[in-house]
Amino acid sequence: MISNKNLKDLNSLKLEYSCKNYFELNNHQDLFELSKEIRKSGTRFWILGEGTNVVILKNLDGLVIKNNLLGISYQDNFVNCASGENWDNLVKRCLEQKLYGFENLSGIPGSVGAGPIQNIGAYGVEISSFIEYVEVFNLMTGNFEVFDVNDCKFAYRNSIFKELPNHLITNIRFSLSTNFQPNLSYDSIPQDSEISSAEELRNLILSIRNDRLVNPNQDPNVGSFFKNPIVSESKLNVLKNSFPEIKFYDVEHDLYKISAAWLIENIGMKGKQDKSCGVSKKHSLVLVNFSDKSESIINLSNKIKSMIKSRFDLELETEPTFIH
Repeated sequence: MISNKNLKDLNSLKLEYSCKNYFELNNHQDLFELSKEIRKSGTRFWILGEGTNVVILKNLDGLVIKNNLLGISYQDNFVNCASGENWDNLVKRCLEQKLYGFENLSGIPGSVGAGPIQNIGAYGVEISSFIEYVEVFNLMTGNFEVFDVNDCKFAYRNSIFKELPNHLITNIRFSLSTNFQPNLSYDSIPQDSEISSAEELRNLILSIRNDRLVNPNQDPNVGSFFKNPIVSESKLNVLKNSFPEIKFYDVEHDLYKISAAWLIENIGMKGKQDKSCGVSKKHSLVLVNFSDKSESIINLSNKIKSMIKSRFDLELETEPTFIH
């Protein structure tokens, strides 16, 4: 246990806040001891993976738990992975085992354990498509629990785990394929791509991400700051009447996903920056941070949401988790 830990190097926005206590979780024995301490002291706590999808709003008067649980095992087409593993490392390792399906999710920053919480997705693929079950540890009861894929209540950038802050994801079981079938349906993937192997598709996805997204080690960011709004067909028709060029995608019957990037570009905010923060010049969903504190980027986020509401009558939702 470390007191007054500076968290700047533990969040990809490089916000310079600290926590009262800090604990690195390395094994299951640590889990039981940690649970006893939390129940005894009643201290408030936050679970941190690689910090690539969080916005810390202030110094934290409580305990930050850094998840370092490691381990990957394979059985036929099934993969069991500890939650502290790096996500992209898992994608790479699965390809080495000739297990396929994760290729379009290559290059997503963060830990494996963060994947189900956010139901991470990219280029037409979501992590929930491959999950058999998620093992969690309830820090308030000291017990392990298992959520099968239906229990997880996966939705667009959402899951039941967002409602369960006392549950620390420990392990995930994935079901992959032993036959490679490229998914090239997403419009950002060049339709003339000639892909003959999973490695080629992974390299293509990594190249696209490098061209369009911002390396947080160069300009601190959390990737996409906003979700794409989901609207009904009637609402879409209203928008199309006023904005015929609006960009959208089918989700399911009577539901459509509006491109939040297109909305932000339409209000002229792409590339707008000052010395404290701004909207990336490469991708309008990425807010870059140049400040030690969160106030500027929160103000920018609220300004963008207000402008979108005024122009399109749409509520833009933020994607990262806010910690305070």
